[in-house]
Amino acid sequence: MRSTPKSAETRARIIEGAIRSLETHGIAEVTTRRIAAAANVQLATLHYHFDSKEALLLAVLDRLNAAMIEALRQIGRDLAIEARLDALIRASWRHVTSTRDKQIAQIELTLFALRSVGTQWLAARQYEAYVAVYADLLIDGIELPRAEAERAALALGRFILCGLDGLILQSFSLRDEAAAQAGIDALAVAARDHFRRLTATPHA
Repeated sequence: MRSTPKSAETRARIIEGAIRSLETHGIAEVTTRRIAAAANVQLATLHYHFDSKEALLLAVLDRLNAAMIEALRQIGRDLAIEARLDALIRASWRHVTSTRDKQIAQIELTLFALRSVGTQWLAARQYEAYVAVYADLLIDGIELPRAEAERAALALGRFILCGLDGLILQSFSLRDEAAAQAGIDALAVAARDHFRRLTATPHA
C-alpha cells in the first residue's frame, strides 16, 4: 500500500484508537470493531491498513515502545556517568507512573507477542530496543576500551531494565507509592554499585 500523508494520519488514528481500547478493556475484550469505533473509522478502513488484529496490536506495541524511548532520550549526556545512571532510572520511572494504563497494555501485548506463533521476535526487539537506548545513553563516560565499554553499557542496560520490570509489577499490584519509591532508590544504588564492579580495574 502506497503511503500518503492522509493514509499515515489514518493509520496513526487507528493505532491510537487501539491503545485507548486496550487501556479501557484489556486485550481479551478488544476487537477490531471496537478499535474502529474508538478511532472513528469504518471497519473496512481499519482492515485496509491492517490485515489482521495481530498486525495492528504489534503496531501498537511499537508505538508504546517508541514513546518510552523518546522519554529516555531527554536525559542529558553532559551528566557524570553515575548521575546519568540515577537520572535514567528516575526518568524511566516517571514515564511509567505517568502512563500506568499504557504500561499495563504493553505488558499484555508483550505476553501476546510471546504467545503468538511467529511474533516472539517482537518481544525480543522491544527488550533489545530498551537495552540499546540505555546503553547508548550510558557508554559516554565509561573509561574502558571501546569494546569493553560497550559490553559494560549493555550489562548496565539489562540490569536497569530487569529492576524496573520487577518494580512495575510490584507497584501496579500493591499500589504502595512509598515501597515503589524505596525500590527505585535501591535500584539506583545497586546500579551505581554494578557500574563500579563492571568498570573496576582487575588486580594484577
